[in-house]
Amino acid sequence: MGKNFKWLWLSIFIISLGFSCANNKAGENWTAVDNNLHQIDGPASGKDAPPAFRLYRSGAPSKETFAKWCSKYKIDEVIDMAGTASKRELAFQKQGICPSIKVVYSETQDVNQPVTEEFLQFFDQEIEKAKISNAGVLFRCACGCHRTGRLAAYYRMKYQNLTPDQAINEMNKNGKGMAANEATLVGQINALNDYIHGRPCLQPKNFCVKKVSE
Repeated sequence: MGKNFKWLWLSIFIISLGFSCANNKAGENWTAVDNNLHQIDGPASGKDAPPAFRLYRSGAPSKETFAKWCSKYKIDEVIDMAGTASKRELAFQKQGICPSIKVVYSETQDVNQPVTEEFLQFFDQEIEKAKISNAGVLFRCACGCHRTGRLAAYYRMKYQNLTPDQAINEMNKNGKGMAANEATLVGQINALNDYIHGRPCLQPKNFCVKKVSE
């Protein structure tokens, strides 16, 4: 009985490990280079590139990567959806790295909760200002996968006319461990598409953008 019990637990452990590895699978475009940084909009960057509106998505930066943000990538402001800027960007700035970069938002968002209308309005305003002032903007979470993927999908649908299916496909390619939150993110992105087009949310209420008036 004891031997059989040990084999049972070993089997459960192996199955669980396999399930965990499958859920942690990275998309084909996910990269550890510069903490999964991808440019979404704007001209090519580089040390001698002129100022221009550029938009990036990323995971939380290492010190080495953050140093590239103000030199190679010409980033002027950061939207941090992991709420960890005090331990990352602001901590690096205290060491004299990229002191001119502004952290304009640093709050912990929950991927299981839809983004609010208030946040989307803030994001749109920052994009509008950056386009006028030729500024570089980067938004991030921890791994640059779920919360970042969701906001990237919003931008790509609203400003670059991607369909929800195209935005979801790109989100999964650029992310890691997406399977664990697939249903939630798919529902939220379809709800974001309803919001973008100014129509009532056609998704379950727990996926819909929370309006300021609610």
